[in-house]
Amino acid sequence: MSFVSTAVQRVLEDGQFCAVAAATPNGPHCTPLVFAYSGARLWLTTSRGSVKARAWRVDRSTAGLIRDGDLSVAFTGTVKTYDALDKRTWGAAVAGATSIARATAGFSRKNARFFAGYAFDARQVPFAWTPPGRVFVGVDLERTALLDDEGVQEGRGRWRGEPVSHGAFRRSSTGPDPLAVLPNDVASQIGREGRGALAVAGERGPTVLPIRWRAEATTLYAALPAQTLAIAAADRDATVALTVDSPSAWRARDMVGAMFQGIAEFFVEGTVGSGAKAMRGIVQGLAPSADALVRITPRRVVWWKGWTSGSTIPG
Repeated sequence: MSFVSTAVQRVLEDGQFCAVAAATPNGPHCTPLVFAYSGARLWLTTSRGSVKARAWRVDRSTAGLIRDGDLSVAFTGTVKTYDALDKRTWGAAVAGATSIARATAGFSRKNARFFAGYAFDARQVPFAWTPPGRVFVGVDLERTALLDDEGVQEGRGRWRGEPVSHGAFRRSSTGPDPLAVLPNDVASQIGREGRGALAVAGERGPTVLPIRWRAEATTLYAALPAQTLAIAAADRDATVALTVDSPSAWRARDMVGAMFQGIAEFFVEGTVGSGAKAMRGIVQGLAPSADALVRITPRRVVWWKGWTSGSTIPG
């Protein structure tokens, strides 16, 4: 995509983190990364051995979400990796040397404070987080959508789909606390509600959407406009990854977050019959302008705190 609107470009240039998703056998895998926008491409880095890097060797499609204030840009695209240790990428690196050099300079400039944090913590930084352990990734944008709390403000590319919903809703009253599997210090820092990113597996691959989330005593919920949900082109049940975090503007060691991979059920106002009042009450408590509710049943939970991370299967 060689052209984006001024509003989309502003978000791509000014947003601080990008929630980036890749398709995996466990469903979408979505975590936040620093990035830069240069030469009509998004640029980011990831560990050579990361889940995303491995997934992109099989399927080069990706999706992501960038927030800036009240606006978000959801995108899909195709990745091209540049790895000094992988000779298969050398030809592309030579051919694109000028654009890569420009992107590298822009990436370093935009994320200078973050890299200053690396220098401050140099003795503690694991190899996978240092330049020799990482690959540079360019994302060719194929579709973009400008989103806010009301829904889709602008779309480019072939977005299509209608919000699909279960016809009845019943509030969950049994089950474990969805945050109980997290280390206490991680759970306390992310809290029990807030903004998040929901990667949804749809008919054209993953799409990452901005949501408001809440962990109730036995259930994990998210709310968003039905119009926004529609661009994911998903069925009424879909594999998802809910990503929530407490980011740090300049120190990777202070970043804390969790990703809940599992199955989501979708409920849209006007489509739900039985239980509509209860469903609407939850949505209103989360996001007054939303009209779609997502109930997530986690099957796998990944967490991170600084350089440390782990995963667990909820009991």
